[in-house]
Amino acid sequence: MGKTIKQQASIDRASLDGRIAIVVTAFLFAYGCIALLDRVGAPERLVSVVSPYFTIVALASIGFLLHSMRISLYYAAGRAVPACYAGFANAAIIIGLALPFVARLTSDPPPPGAFAGVLIGVAGLALLSGPILRKTGAFSLSELLSARFSHLAPRLGVIAATAVSSALVALAGYQTAVDALTGFTQTGRSFGAFVIGAAILMIAGPGGLSGVVWVASAAAGVTIIGFGWPIIALWRAGVTPPLPTFGDAQGFEDALAHIESWRSIAPPSALGLGLATTLAVALGVFTLAPALAPAVTTPEAKAARRAGLANFGWTLLMSMMIAATVGLSALSITRISIGQPPERLSEAIYAASARGFVKICGASVDGPSAARRACANRGLAQSAPLRAEDLTASGEYLLGGLPQLAGLGGAASGLLASGFIALGLALASSGLQACATALGHEGVYRLRGETALTSRRLAITRFALTAVTAIGFATSSAAALDSAYLVGAALAISAACVAPIAALAFWPRARDRDAILAQLAGLAGLAIIIFVSGSAFRFETLVWAALVGFATGLGGGILSALGAKEDAPENRAFVDRILRGEGEISVPDKGV
Repeated sequence: MGKTIKQQASIDRASLDGRIAIVVTAFLFAYGCIALLDRVGAPERLVSVVSPYFTIVALASIGFLLHSMRISLYYAAGRAVPACYAGFANAAIIIGLALPFVARLTSDPPPPGAFAGVLIGVAGLALLSGPILRKTGAFSLSELLSARFSHLAPRLGVIAATAVSSALVALAGYQTAVDALTGFTQTGRSFGAFVIGAAILMIAGPGGLSGVVWVASAAAGVTIIGFGWPIIALWRAGVTPPLPTFGDAQGFEDALAHIESWRSIAPPSALGLGLATTLAVALGVFTLAPALAPAVTTPEAKAARRAGLANFGWTLLMSMMIAATVGLSALSITRISIGQPPERLSEAIYAASARGFVKICGASVDGPSAARRACANRGLAQSAPLRAEDLTASGEYLLGGLPQLAGLGGAASGLLASGFIALGLALASSGLQACATALGHEGVYRLRGETALTSRRLAITRFALTAVTAIGFATSSAAALDSAYLVGAALAISAACVAPIAALAFWPRARDRDAILAQLAGLAGLAIIIFVSGSAFRFETLVWAALVGFATGLGGGILSALGAKEDAPENRAFVDRILRGEGEISVPDKGV
C-alpha cells in the first residue's frame, strides 16, 4: 500500500531535520575545536581569524551544494521550506538590515522610532504581505504587482524600483561583511572584498533562493552563538545583561547615559520625526523584496503566516542580544577606564584606540605614553584619573569589542566576528537574489510573454548577480559607500515607489493609468525632498523623502482612480481571487 500524503510529508520533514542536525553538529564541532585551540594556548590572533574564514567557507559551501536548474527551486526553494526555518532565515535578513544603524550609535544615530518601525514592518510581513504573496503563487512582490497592472509602463516601474532597492540592500550587506572581516581580522580590504564577493556568488548563484534561505537560516544560528557566548559567559560570572525588562534595568539606563555622552551628533528628538521614522521604516520593510523572499518558500499561506510570527520572535530575541552586547561593552569600557590614569588603562583599550575605535582625551593612541601626552595636551594633570568626558567609543567597538574587554579570548572574538559576517552574507545574498529575480524573471521572462528559455532566464539572472557583485567589490574595496545610507535609501525607495502601488493593487477601481501616475508622483516626491534638502545623506532626509513619496504616490493614484465611473470587472475579479478566492494570479510557470 502506498504512503499517504501526510506520511510522505512526515518522512520528508524527518529527512530535512536530519540533514539540518548534521549541519548544526558540524558547525558546533568546528567552533568547539576552535575554542579548544584557544584553551590550549594557540596564538590569539590565529584563533580569532579561524572562525570568520571557516564561517565564510561553510556558508558558501551550503549555497553551492544546493545548486539547481529547476525554476521552482531557484526562484522559490521548491515551496518546501518549513515555517520555522523560513522565519529563522527572515530574522537574519531583518537584523542584517538594522545592524549598520547600530554601528552608528555614537556617530550619526537614526532618529527615535527606527526600531519600532522595524518591528511594525516585520509584523506587517507576518500578517499581511507575506501570506498574501504566498497565496498568490507569485515568485516576488513585483511579479504580483505586474500581474495586477499588466501594461508595460507600470510593470517596468515596479521592476525597476524592486531591482534598485534590492541592489542597494545587496551592496549594504556586502559592505557590512567586508567591514566585519577586515575590522576583526585586519585583512586587507581588497582581499576581504574578493573573499566576500566569491562567497556571495557561491550562495546566491548556483541555488538561487534555495541557497539564500538556508544560508540565512544558518547565519541566524551563527549570530545567536556569536552574540550569546559572551553574554552567557559574563552572566555565569555574575554580570546580569543590561536590559530594561529581562535584565539589569539600572545598568541599561547607565549604558544609555554613557552612549549618549559619546555621541558626536545628538539624534533629533522631535516627536513628529520619531513618528515619521516609525511609519517610513515600517512601510519600507513591509514592501522590501529581500524581506519578503522567505515567505515565498513556504508550502502555503498559513505557513507563511507562521514563518512571519517566528520571524518576529527571533528578530526580537536577536535584537535583545545585540542590545545587551552594546550595553555590556559600554559598562565595561567605563568600569575599566574612568577613574584610572591614562597610562594605566587596559591593553584592550589601547589596542582599540590605536585602530580608531576609542578616543582617549580626543585622540587615537597606541600606548600609555601616547595617552599621557594626549591628556596633557588637553590640560589634564599628570597621572590624574580620566573623567567621563575624556573617553569616547565608537558604535562598532560597542558591538564587537566585548570579548576583548571582558578577556574572553580569541575564540569568543572570532565567533562574534562570524556573526557579523554571516549577517552581512545573508543580507547581501538575499538582496542579490531579489534584484536578479526582478531583472531575469519579471524583467525578461514575463515581459516576453513567457517565451524565454529556462536556461536563458537563469543565465540572465546569474549575469545580474555577477554584475551587482562586481559593483559591490569595487565599492567595498574602496569603502566608497556607507552601508547605513544604502539600507536607508533602499527602504525609502520601497516606501515611496512600491508601497503606493501595493496599496492600489487591492482597490478594484485602480487601473494601469492610475498605477503609472502613482509611480511618477511617488518618485517625484522622493526626488524633490532628497535634492532640495541641504543634507541628502542624513537619515532624517530619507525619512521625509519616503513619507512624501508615499503620500504623493498614493494620493496621485487615488485622485486618478476616482475619475473612473466604476470598477473594472477584471480588476474586481483579480482582487476577489486574492482576498476571498484561491489566490493564484498567473498560469503555472513552464519551468516548475
